[in-house]
Amino acid sequence: MAKSASDELKTRIADELDATLKLIDDTQRRSVRAVIPGPVWLRAARGCWLLAEMDWSANFYKRAAISILQSAQDDGRRQGFYAPLALLAIGAAWMSGDRDLLATTGSTIDEACRSLIGNTDLTTESLVAASLHLTRIRVAWFQGRGESIQRLMPDLDRAVRGLDKWGEWYFEAERDIHTVTVFRNLLAQKPDPIKACIQKYNEYLVSQQAKTPTITELVDEEFISFASAVQDLGIELGRVTLPIVPGKF
Repeated sequence: MAKSASDELKTRIADELDATLKLIDDTQRRSVRAVIPGPVWLRAARGCWLLAEMDWSANFYKRAAISILQSAQDDGRRQGFYAPLALLAIGAAWMSGDRDLLATTGSTIDEACRSLIGNTDLTTESLVAASLHLTRIRVAWFQGRGESIQRLMPDLDRAVRGLDKWGEWYFEAERDIHTVTVFRNLLAQKPDPIKACIQKYNEYLVSQQAKTPTITELVDEEFISFASAVQDLGIELGRVTLPIVPGKF
């Protein structure tokens, strides 16, 4: 009997997760000092979440948050790609369910963003500045500080208005514009616009997937957090194809 598309996807996820766990195990067996890269921990966490292995997922998410945050503080700050790593770190901390980890991860990221934005010895590129302001808002979101989101939005607006034509094009073509749109509509609490922007965000993320999506492409912590908040407001999500509940995809 032929497998259904859902069964085939589950098998692919399980195989990819097994390979990831084997990589972690083999690396640690070779040396007790072996360093597992943050993205590997994150792939393991996402795979376990997809298969509803929640204890394992939480543990791997915690390891991913710690490792990716360290990369953000080191390479991310020096090389100008702090915001993408910070998003992965704060999302992993939130998914871990560890409130202390979420608090420390968030405060570290927020302080780093404020430092980078306010560094008078470094002229921050306008697009990078906008991403750092948005990162501060993302931290407030994951930490449940709605009042901080409202307070920080004007800073982001000013940074976006300062973008040149290339910066505007890039900002509007990437995921950040979807995140900002969701924040604006959640603050306004208007059901139809919220539903519409969540669907557009879903479409964008799906468009970034390969024909045969990997574990990494199937799970997006920020999107899961948005979907959860929208459902808590009693708003139907409509046509959302990304996994938003563990074990269901």
